[in-house]
Amino acid sequence: MAMKMTHISKTLLSIVCTLWGMSACSDDYNKYDDCPACNYYPVAVGNSTGTPVHAIGVEMDPHFFSQNITRNDGSKAEDWENIVVQRVKKMKVQQFRIMMQPQWWEPSNDNNDPNVADMSKFTFDSEEMQSVYKVLDMAQENNIGVTLVVWGAITNIDLLSGINNGQKHFLCDARSYNVNPGWIAGIDNYEEFAENFSTMVKYLIEEKHYTCINQITPFNEPDSHIAGYGRIMWQGDFETMGWQDTYAPMVKALDAKFKADGIRSKVHFNLSDNTDGTPGYIAACVSAFTNDEADLYNSHVYKFDYNTPNSTLVNWERQNIASAGGKRHFVGEFGFPGYGSARQYGIDTYTRGVQLIRVALNYLNAGACGVSYWSLIDQYYNRNASYSEMQQLGLWKYLKSAYTEDPDVYSKIKEDYEVRPQYYAYSLLTRFVRQGDEVYPLDLGDELIAGSAFLNTEGKWTYVLSNATDKDKMIQLENDKEGANGEYNVYKYMEGRLPEGDNLIESTETVNTQENNLKLKLSRSSIRVLVQK
Repeated sequence: MAMKMTHISKTLLSIVCTLWGMSACSDDYNKYDDCPACNYYPVAVGNSTGTPVHAIGVEMDPHFFSQNITRNDGSKAEDWENIVVQRVKKMKVQQFRIMMQPQWWEPSNDNNDPNVADMSKFTFDSEEMQSVYKVLDMAQENNIGVTLVVWGAITNIDLLSGINNGQKHFLCDARSYNVNPGWIAGIDNYEEFAENFSTMVKYLIEEKHYTCINQITPFNEPDSHIAGYGRIMWQGDFETMGWQDTYAPMVKALDAKFKADGIRSKVHFNLSDNTDGTPGYIAACVSAFTNDEADLYNSHVYKFDYNTPNSTLVNWERQNIASAGGKRHFVGEFGFPGYGSARQYGIDTYTRGVQLIRVALNYLNAGACGVSYWSLIDQYYNRNASYSEMQQLGLWKYLKSAYTEDPDVYSKIKEDYEVRPQYYAYSLLTRFVRQGDEVYPLDLGDELIAGSAFLNTEGKWTYVLSNATDKDKMIQLENDKEGANGEYNVYKYMEGRLPEGDNLIESTETVNTQENNLKLKLSRSSIRVLVQK
């Protein structure tokens, strides 16, 4: 009798699915079993990209202690330990991209000989550097790699010590004295810049013993163009704009200095760091480097909105890889279009989390060796900055009281350091897509649904699927690769079902593959992660 009733129930469900479509195959139904009337889309695991994952990272600029606590607005040192450190630990972040500014450790030129550093003139004990050490300590303790990025020469020094405040930094180029480029200038004294950068890295590695530092990047977005001033650092523009290259000569001097200081083998040169507005910058670098100066390249991208199709994202990254001269390419910053440099549309929405993962998967599917989201936290980059200047692109917010100037935002905040939905979504990537994973792109038959299969170094599989459409999709994963059969933990990012507070998404169930196949329902506007036990 029981067997007959089960057969009748399945038959009735089949009729309902037929009459009402896939929505009838709801979460109340055992969606990993066959739904006879559902049309499953076959998704085969094919070939890998051939580029293992280097890291899933975030921007973590070192201003919490030096520029936020010093505002005396209510943030405290214990907030760092209790909030930031604990969340990073739970997220298992793999790489930090960290802003550095030359005046923090060399506010005045140590001497006129770039080959001999007068260490008594360097200020490695400055409050700004103490704030850097807090981030590096967190990275060191949690096995997080670090990319140090010197952003350029500051045009208006503003140190907590007061040294040289209001002055241009000595590394500012000659152009900046004729045309004000804004807060950051390029450099034209390559040897002095190389001494500044190399001395800092050497000190951090050999004196402070930070083994987490594995990459350096000279100049953030050097291709940025300022009216009347030009690019921060020129490269490849001579024929069109009449300016000689400055970026490649700077890198060559930097490479030579790191070798002379005995630290070149300890870090990778992650170069270009260009915006999405100068697609030829990497190629211009490749053609200018003759001594293997680059270990990898990276680019930033914010121009693609939430409706950009997968193929556009993939093609953009493939063009970067094609121009990189055989070197790996990393997406050094990514996000979405915004207004100003500190705000983006839809930052607090649930759907942004779905899109964040969809975009990241497309870059990895194209062959990127990793991605880094801008940025981990909302924070001020200057203790005297106005509310409009506060960076509000973080996975979580700052103190609630900091948002009082925006009543619509303020009224919706329940607590200090409140997480945004994208915190839960991006954590699924940082936790389950790890360094060394092989990437297998998945074709889900829709320009707004992305998926990847990842094979880790222990032979275990992970599937990450992001459905950014308003329709459910029934799919059948087909993986005939060795070891793919087995039991998987299932993690779901679904609206109305997110955890409380900063708790991370937990597995809600387990599923077993059968004969290399797994049938599942990928709900509309959701993320599914399946992790093999």
